[in-house]
Amino acid sequence: MKNYSQYIFMLALLVATVLVCSAQVCGCTDSLALNFNPMATLNDGSCQYASTIIMPVEIGALDSQLGSTSSLFYWENGYWTNNDHNDSCLYQIDSTNAETIETICFDGIQYYDMEEITQDSLYLYFGDVGNNNGNRQNLKILRISKESILNQAVVIDTIWFSYEDQTDFTSNPQATDFDCEAFIVSGDSIYIFTKEWVSTQTTIYAIPKTPGAHMARRCETYNVNGLITGAAYMPEYKLVVLCGYDYAPSNLLSSLHPFVLLLYDFQGDRFFSGNKRRLDFDFSTRAQIEAIATRNALNYYITNESTSIPVMDLVVDIPPALQRLDLRDYLFPYLSRFGVTDNPDAVPSLQNQKADIRIYPNPVHDKIYIDYTQDLAGSVYEIYNLRGQRVAEGLLDEHVIMLDNGNLPAGQYVLTVRENGSLKSVSFIKKKQ
Repeated sequence: MKNYSQYIFMLALLVATVLVCSAQVCGCTDSLALNFNPMATLNDGSCQYASTIIMPVEIGALDSQLGSTSSLFYWENGYWTNNDHNDSCLYQIDSTNAETIETICFDGIQYYDMEEITQDSLYLYFGDVGNNNGNRQNLKILRISKESILNQAVVIDTIWFSYEDQTDFTSNPQATDFDCEAFIVSGDSIYIFTKEWVSTQTTIYAIPKTPGAHMARRCETYNVNGLITGAAYMPEYKLVVLCGYDYAPSNLLSSLHPFVLLLYDFQGDRFFSGNKRRLDFDFSTRAQIEAIATRNALNYYITNESTSIPVMDLVVDIPPALQRLDLRDYLFPYLSRFGVTDNPDAVPSLQNQKADIRIYPNPVHDKIYIDYTQDLAGSVYEIYNLRGQRVAEGLLDEHVIMLDNGNLPAGQYVLTVRENGSLKSVSFIKKKQ
């Protein structure tokens, strides 16, 4: 029955795609692609790209205490990382010289393999998701309120999960497809990108971002020809950047060739439905890349943990390090439509950011997912059409706003939030049903 349901879903998706494409011109809309179609009005995910080599800039070696760095994220005006084992601290690192400049430690956090940390507007999500042997039955993500961290009164909730299609929990070191080192938060869900040692693919699983025990729902798979180890997500641009490295169990030297995978211009939370472009590091670069982060969608920072590589009769030690990637040549043509300027050191000045609220997806269909700062909770929101008519109102007591499709035709709208006499606003587009 389960497989039958999947076939029905895929058939429905195919029919929906055909219907959409009958009204628009479907094709590759990326001008950088080999098969760019200037007549296309709807990106169908078919873009193909030439093999591309990129050169990272090494900022410097990380402190030796960060030998097992496993995550990287931008928060409180700085980049933060953590160790994946036996360490309950966050470390802020200077993006100009890789030095550690601040440390935050937590009491009461217990974990086995903390491989990723990501965030939304209210929480940090600590992922105890490492599963190299494929036998773990205690996978969890710790949700910690940002406000509680800053107030030094840490509040921790636990999100437990298991993979819906894993039935065998036999220990198979570095030979499982149920490992994970990367996930993102979007809307009301956490999306896990697996690290698949056997197939060298990655599969997306979805779980609610609320505390409790959940079954991770399998969504879609893509052949990355490598191991995915980190993710950076910019929902306002419909952009995910994954990092990882090649893996060949018979040749460790070939296994540590890093790459990044750009996912952009996708539909909703179907992250593989849009453009998929792999960028390989120069072949001379070898590192166990672990994490990636950005603050402006053009300049990216990556960390690698310490590792040793056998070369002939020698063993080469690679220290933990911070590197920088300028990806403007590959992303600026796409990001320019959102008002991003061609300056990798600037933070884009978008209306969504100015307003302290962020909505996605945009365009929307029947509901709006909304992130906002804690001080806006309980505030009045209103939705206006371009004629200035108010078409909806309510209170920000949830992170989703349901739209009345019967009374809200397709078009452009403005969401406003009133708080303490001030007015914040962000525009969005309502799609046709």
